Amino acid sequence: MEKEPQLSVIILNYKNPELTAKCVDCLVAASNSAKIRTETIIVDNSAPETASTLRKLVPEDVKIIENERNLGFSKANNQGISLSRGEYVLLLNNDAFVNSEVLKTGIRFLNETPDCGLWAPKLVGEDGTFQMTCARLPSIKGLMVEYLLFRSYDRYVDSESWEEPRVVGAVIGAFMLIRRGVVESVGMLDEDYFFTVEDIDYCFRVSEANFNIYYDPTVCMVHLVSASQKEGIEYPELHSNRVLYFKKNKGVFSGFLSGIIINLGLFLRKIL
Repeated sequence: MEKEPQLSVIILNYKNPELTAKCVDCLVAASNSAKIRTETIIVDNSAPETASTLRKLVPEDVKIIENERNLGFSKANNQGISLSRGEYVLLLNNDAFVNSEVLKTGIRFLNETPDCGLWAPKLVGEDGTFQMTCARLPSIKGLMVEYLLFRSYDRYVDSESWEEPRVVGAVIGAFMLIRRGVVESVGMLDEDYFFTVEDIDYCFRVSEANFNIYYDPTVCMVHLVSASQKEGIEYPELHSNRVLYFKKNKGVFSGFLSGIIINLGLFLRKIL
């Protein structure tokens, strides 16, 4: 009888089967080297366009969920999580390339750190450039500084110099290694977020369930940064999803206030 996988990896594809296949190749090599039993689940959010190519490029044992339309980040990941069987669940962007040290360190850290519910490594660009991938949880003060003063507040500006694992407010969704027990306790991603902020919302919910989010700079992996989807301050849903985050997690008044700050900040960006 086949043993249950130790690790379930969920990867989304959207109109880039070649990049997704490269991600899977790195994952297979890393899990084999680390001797970690792994199941790989791809959720293809552009199946009518990419399904046939994708199936030719990835190993036969990779499970593929084919969506007739783009269901967004949260819902597609939830499809993969629902199908998964591993003791640990890894949400992995298709533009992020794991290595064996990252997998071994992450699973060992979760095993040895009872309060850790979600773990993430340091991410770097192809040239080794540091990427800011962890932050404090969003705050009204942080919104005011970002949108009205045009400066960053919620990010840990000194995180590039960190040398040891630290508890943080949130990490980005490019790599999120989660205990199965946390998923069962917290639930899956909130499907009200189509794309952006769903990772921050999930980190908040994990923290509310009395688990810690750990960012670990002792190991790193390459991340290409939004190779498949456009995001950032120019992405329209970012702003509305931030308002949704405050409304859901901080109350109606905070949602209303965040909307005023964000809209005023966007107006100032236009005229300045």
